[in-house]
Amino acid sequence: MIRVRLFGPTSVEVDGEPTGALRGRPRQILEILASAAGAPVAKERLSDLVWNGDPPASHLGTLESYICNLRHCLGVRSGRGSVLATAAGGYQLAGPSLRVDLTEVREHIEASMGPADIAVDRALAAVRLTTGDLLESEPYAGWAERMREVFAREAVTAYVRTAGLANATRRFDCASVLAREAVRLDRLCEVAWQQLVRSYWLAGRHGEALRAYADLRALMLEELGDEPGPESRDLYLAVLQDSSDQGDRRRLAGRELQTLLVLLRQSLAATPGAVLPALDSALSAAAVRVIATQP
Repeated sequence: MIRVRLFGPTSVEVDGEPTGALRGRPRQILEILASAAGAPVAKERLSDLVWNGDPPASHLGTLESYICNLRHCLGVRSGRGSVLATAAGGYQLAGPSLRVDLTEVREHIEASMGPADIAVDRALAAVRLTTGDLLESEPYAGWAERMREVFAREAVTAYVRTAGLANATRRFDCASVLAREAVRLDRLCEVAWQQLVRSYWLAGRHGEALRAYADLRALMLEELGDEPGPESRDLYLAVLQDSSDQGDRRRLAGRELQTLLVLLRQSLAATPGAVLPALDSALSAAAVRVIATQP
């Protein structure tokens, strides 16, 4: 049994034992073939990706030597029945004895777009298999970055949907796991943040819901220079208003004021010519002075 892991640092196990570390272009070839889900990859396509569009004149011979090294590392032979076979003018990594974590994650994600009764569990299974960033060993390769972008779009769509299903069926802890993973993959996905806030709120974790909204707001102001949309703000107000007693209301209001003070201090720090006071009690006066100087 051969297991290839593409999430986190790329690794290979043969019958449960890790192989030697793969480096450079042989590792990249393995990653490209493993991410193809069993489909053949043409030699020219492999060469174009591995040499960043500029393969040397001798690239086909060099490519074949890399494939030989990979077969030795995996403990397989050449031939059509091999796990690493020559096929359709290229190479193919496939077979019943091969497991690739990316393929398994995508199978779970595809199943999570089906009936609600299994969707949440399959999405959670995908998250459990995601032990790090996809192709973490290739932080700069253009082909790896494109693959991460495609995967993130697929995964975020599935996780936001299933987080909503989990919230609707009162599986709030599951919803927060799925929403957090969606946010990790796309920090500016506002609907994922909404599901995260909702999962905390419906579970009675008001403080965490408010902090999640504050994180969303700070992120959007920093990255986009804009406030969250009306739906997010309405959700935030609903969390504020949903309190069982006046004591909770005072505690929630205190957290909100603390968040506003932080945001006010950040805004003053970014304003040219503004004097940033050391004490929070002087922040409002400093803000009024800045506003008075505006045309």
